[in-house]
Amino acid sequence: MSTVNILIADDHPIFLKGLKEVVEAGNHLQVIYQATNGQDAIAGVTTKSVDVVILDIDMPVKNGLQAAVEILQLKPEMPVILLTMHKAKDAFLKALDIGVMGYVLKENAVVDIMYAIEAVLRGHSYISPEMTSFLLAQKRSRQPAMDNIATLLTSSEIKILKMVGEYKSTKEIADELYISEKTVSNHRMNITKKLQLTGKNSLLRFAIEWKQ
Repeated sequence: MSTVNILIADDHPIFLKGLKEVVEAGNHLQVIYQATNGQDAIAGVTTKSVDVVILDIDMPVKNGLQAAVEILQLKPEMPVILLTMHKAKDAFLKALDIGVMGYVLKENAVVDIMYAIEAVLRGHSYISPEMTSFLLAQKRSRQPAMDNIATLLTSSEIKILKMVGEYKSTKEIADELYISEKTVSNHRMNITKKLQLTGKNSLLRFAIEWKQ
């Protein structure tokens, strides 16, 4: 397996050093650029051969969300992981909207960051389990005007849409329904087409807002 080049950005030197040590403990992972603000992170992406970007949300000059917007405009397929100390739904939904693939709470970063890197390299999203629990507790109770969903989707697709809205991964859905990950991926693709959704995280965002 070839080396995976990682860019990390955080304005706290001690955390940045610890994050580098954690990341480089993984096989074939190498931190090739360290930034202390969002603008510096953008510069790193444009000058280095980076495979994964890890950004703290709270940084000076440009914060992690602002940096992620510009990075994904430059390189739309770049896997971006955001780190945060705060369980905030608005910031999470904003991250989804701009195409961020990983969302990790800093309190769990030592464990979660490796799972996040592994997931985004496979093209999957990753959310810290504690963040998932918080979001489920905060899930909106209102019913959006989407009454025709049942006429657009099959019963299997509706079941999978609900599970996506519970922040379950493709593998978790496959294991729970005793089907292959490929079958789940095909269902997800069909749902996305039927609902005319576009964008990297459009299905997850829709599933979060939709309540059956």
